[in-house]
Amino acid sequence: MLSTLLVAILPIVVTLGLGFGAGKRQQFPANASATLIQLVMHYALPLSLFGGILSLKRSVIVQNGPVAIWLAVGMLGSLLLFIIEQRVTGRALGPATLCGLSIASPSIPFMGTSVLLIVFGKVSVLLVALGGLYMNLIQVPTSVFLLTLAGDIDPTKRWQVVREKVWTACKQPVVWAPILAFVLNLSGVQLPAQYLTLFTELGQAAGGVALFALGLLLAGHQFKVTLPIVHNVSFKNLAWPLLLWLMMHFMGVPLLTQQLVVITMAIPTAAIPTMLAVQNHLPADEYVATQLLSTLLAPVTMGLLMWGLQVA
Repeated sequence: MLSTLLVAILPIVVTLGLGFGAGKRQQFPANASATLIQLVMHYALPLSLFGGILSLKRSVIVQNGPVAIWLAVGMLGSLLLFIIEQRVTGRALGPATLCGLSIASPSIPFMGTSVLLIVFGKVSVLLVALGGLYMNLIQVPTSVFLLTLAGDIDPTKRWQVVREKVWTACKQPVVWAPILAFVLNLSGVQLPAQYLTLFTELGQAAGGVALFALGLLLAGHQFKVTLPIVHNVSFKNLAWPLLLWLMMHFMGVPLLTQQLVVITMAIPTAAIPTMLAVQNHLPADEYVATQLLSTLLAPVTMGLLMWGLQVA
């Protein structure tokens, strides 16, 4: 088990560290992280997901229906829960929404393609695809709508903004490519093994390039630890995955499903809360710091969960 933990987590630490070091030494232009992220999200990751899903047996997708349901509970349930929790404690709707999104959205496109593949093998492509769909088609539009309610946008244009965001998401290759692959696979289309390299030649670079880009991005920010940041990171990295694990355990969910869902939810927070904060002219320091601290602590928190769940 120790060797599995090391093999799964050390690549994250090393690749992030390389990107962070390159950023601190200013070896790349200021917009390099954005360019690399575009490469991942528009080409490498969609290719990886499309080829990976088509290469799976249809029975694997059908058998993992409970994983899709519980991952939805983890990602969508936590978004609603923590927005309500923040509102009850007196925070304004805008910051409450971004805080909830920080806890509810694991950085699956960046880290899932590396750590989940090492730990769970080919089935990890399902986790990455489902996580990306839930994030882009539900979490982001919901958050955008709540942010428009909190802002000074004309009430008659709020639904128009949400529709535009959903349409923009649907046009992204990282969204429609896995959907198309799911439809083809469930329709009986199978990708012969000899053609898989058509998609993996660039697709296999998705995880490493994404982590390096994240390291570059984090290197450009200063942060200090505050109580809201500790709250966000403690719930994102450990408390919410533990609560989800307990729910699944007491409901008799199979161990493999528990492992797949809990480890996916324990992946550090995504960059989307920071992006939405900037777009809506809200202070972004809390969400940048949450992402950085969540990422730095991930080797420890994910390691503890993998040990507790007996991920071999």
